[in-house]
Amino acid sequence: MKKPSRKTPRRRVPPPPDWRRISRDNRELKEWKRRLSLLLDYGKKLSARKELDGLLHLLVDVACNVLRADRCTVFLLDKKAGELWSRVASGAPAIRVPSHKGIVGETVTHGRVINIHDAYEDPRFNPEVDKATGYHTRNLLTAPMRNNKGEIIGAFQVLNKRGGPFKRNDEEILAIFSSQAATAVENAQLYGELRAAAKDTIFRLAAAAEYKDLDTRNHLERVSRYCAILAEEIGMPSEWTQNLQLAAPMHDIGKLGVPDAILKKPDKLTDEEWSEMRRHPLYGADILKGADNELLRMSQRIALSHHEKWDGTGYPHGLKGDDIPLEARISTLADVFDALTSRRCYKPAYSVEESLRTIREGSGKHFDPALVEGFFRALPRVKQVMEIFADVPPVEPAHAPPPPVV
Repeated sequence: MKKPSRKTPRRRVPPPPDWRRISRDNRELKEWKRRLSLLLDYGKKLSARKELDGLLHLLVDVACNVLRADRCTVFLLDKKAGELWSRVASGAPAIRVPSHKGIVGETVTHGRVINIHDAYEDPRFNPEVDKATGYHTRNLLTAPMRNNKGEIIGAFQVLNKRGGPFKRNDEEILAIFSSQAATAVENAQLYGELRAAAKDTIFRLAAAAEYKDLDTRNHLERVSRYCAILAEEIGMPSEWTQNLQLAAPMHDIGKLGVPDAILKKPDKLTDEEWSEMRRHPLYGADILKGADNELLRMSQRIALSHHEKWDGTGYPHGLKGDDIPLEARISTLADVFDALTSRRCYKPAYSVEESLRTIREGSGKHFDPALVEGFFRALPRVKQVMEIFADVPPVEPAHAPPPPVV
């Protein structure tokens, strides 16, 4: 009997690889990896940003880079005014619009992501905006910003994705990022409110120390802003500069311990009165001593050392050169310039040209030479501050040589 033959079963031949799909999947995987890497990198930077302006600029950069967008705008909701406002829009001026109108208004009102592939084919898009700005919008993606309570506090809008319209995964990325950004924005807003409250308190106290009234508000604003301008000019970090801007007005806090009869005396001080006046840095340092807060510690260093001079001839300790704290050197230059260009009970206001000549002559003697050079480089910004916070009524400049500055 013939045995039945055993047939080897046929192996199933796998279909040829779908190289197009594999290539597409690889591209998408690489894109997700790129986005996650950017988000992780920017996440560290976001947590370090406390001031709102800097944070908004960073958020714009993140959104544009992650989504490969040409332009991005962060809109924040002003409930009292019923408006959405943007202090920063990459490549565009500031914007303020009604909170219920337009694509951004719809996003904020209904809390949904809006993805428009062709702007000019969508009736919700207003082409007048492009006409006014000269920009041409092709596609746009808008997502609401929700805080931890689920409340909508604003919206992100990105325009003109490179390589085509925004896709579904772009919507997911922007929605996630918008929620994370909302927390950072609320923290920055709270930080800003606290700084504003601190500034108001400091200025009121400093004004009381200056001349026992609030008429010196503009003087304090000018000195504060001159200091910030100079710190920025020499490349100091943002947080250090912000602290200096708040600490500088405290330079004369020690005058609270000096009798009014000396502070307001229009005539030349006697030796005894001059000796008492020269003690106000020590009084100020004593008032501010023992603080744990860096802002107040900086204020103490300024109060103690703002009458020291670069060549060592200042008071109260005769410090010289770099032994004088940088914040005190900056405050000294700013305060002297403002004293020269402002009217005082013992002197008229001197012209900007005369005052700058005095500053230049004091380089290497009274002032740090590097700071003097930085001050002259920043002069256009300094003059803007002078105009905005000018004393009222304006005082005609005198042409007599300026007296020594206390």
